[in-house]
Amino acid sequence: MLLMAVYTIPVAYSIWFIGIFAKYTKVKYYIAKSWCIPWMWAARAKLEIIKTTDYKTNQPYVVISNHLSNLDPMMEFKYLKIKWVFMAKKEVYKLPFFGTAAKAFNFIKVDRNNPNDRVSINKQAKIIFEKGWSLMVYPQGTRVPKDDFKKFKSGAFHIAFDNNIPILPVVIAGTGDIWPRGSKFMQSGKAMIKTLEPIDISKYNKENIEQLVSDTHKKMKKVYDEMVEAIQ
Repeated sequence: MLLMAVYTIPVAYSIWFIGIFAKYTKVKYYIAKSWCIPWMWAARAKLEIIKTTDYKTNQPYVVISNHLSNLDPMMEFKYLKIKWVFMAKKEVYKLPFFGTAAKAFNFIKVDRNNPNDRVSINKQAKIIFEKGWSLMVYPQGTRVPKDDFKKFKSGAFHIAFDNNIPILPVVIAGTGDIWPRGSKFMQSGKAMIKTLEPIDISKYNKENIEQLVSDTHKKMKKVYDEMVEAIQ
């Protein structure tokens, strides 16, 4: 684990250096993918990827996923083959190392204390989408226990609506057992990632977004329950 943490430093600063010359180059994406490899090796996970519908890897999405473990973003970034960024609270940008990494990879800065921050988020997201990159959001807001498929917040859906970007639902199972929340160590296990049919956000309006959030949550929970049963 220490070796992988140390490896993170040259990866982050390589991305930062390249970003000086090309802020949205694909090279950043490939370097980040290389960073995921040792984590996958350490996890010793037997991973199964299931695509219920093909999605375009060269177009932007608002990718939404349930969240069980710190292993989730690494697995999803490596195997879904989509260039995406995350959102990071503004306090992260003040940290000596993590701030540099967040800036280097074009993370979207979020001010949780500002009720009007949605305007800033949309402005940043618009640039990301125009460059062909996607945005990954965990609408549950945090890692949750494997038996608690916590309800979704609507922020990701509003970002998709405001920018007319399709939503790509992704369900992940098993990672909570491989690297449980609060544990410093990983153990071998079986994990599964399943992509669902992309949601055409243009078919919705502000009045029925909350219904879309609820319907999407129910659909993803049903898939999650089936996945958990399959890997047991």
